[in-house]
Amino acid sequence: PRAWSQQSGMHSMSDCPRRSDRSRILLVGESDRVRDSLYTLLENDGYEVLAANNGTDGLAICRQSIYPIKLLVTDYNIPDISGLELARECTRINRDLSVLYVSGLEPNKDLRQELQSRNRGFLGKPFRGSDLLRKVKELLLGVEQSFETALTAAQAVTLASPFIASLTVV
Repeated sequence: PRAWSQQSGMHSMSDCPRRSDRSRILLVGESDRVRDSLYTLLENDGYEVLAANNGTDGLAICRQSIYPIKLLVTDYNIPDISGLELARECTRINRDLSVLYVSGLEPNKDLRQELQSRNRGFLGKPFRGSDLLRKVKELLLGVEQSFETALTAAQAVTLASPFIASLTVV
C-alpha cells in the first residue's frame, strides 16, 4: 500500500506498513513514469519502497525514517541537489546505506570516485527490470563490484537494448 502526495511528490511513510522481512529502499528520481515503474517493479519483488521526486524530499524521507533504509536508488541528475550529494547526506545518517546510481549519462569524475566506495553501484539507462533487480540484490547482500565491472555491465546492457523485450527504463 502506498499513498502518493501530488503536492510534496513523496509517498507517505505512514501508509507504508513495516514488515521486518522486507528491505527498505528509497527511490529518488524526477520522472514520474520512470519512478512509478521502478517503484512497482521493486515492490512486486518484495521490497518496501519509499519514493521522492527530488533530492530535498528524498533527504527528508531519509531523516524521518524510523526504520533503517537499506538502499538508496537515485538518478544522478535530480532536481535541487545531485544524486551524489543526496547519497553523501543519507550516508551520514545511515553509514550502512548502499547506493545505486542510475543515469543515461556516462559517470563524471566525482561519480567515478564515489563508485570506488563500498556498496556503491551504477546502472546505465536504458536497462532491463531484471538488471535493476539483480543489482539491487547484489548491493543489499553487500557484493562489492569495481567501477570498471559496473560500467562494463552497463555498456553491455546499453548495447543489448535493441533486443530487450521486457521492461526497459529510458
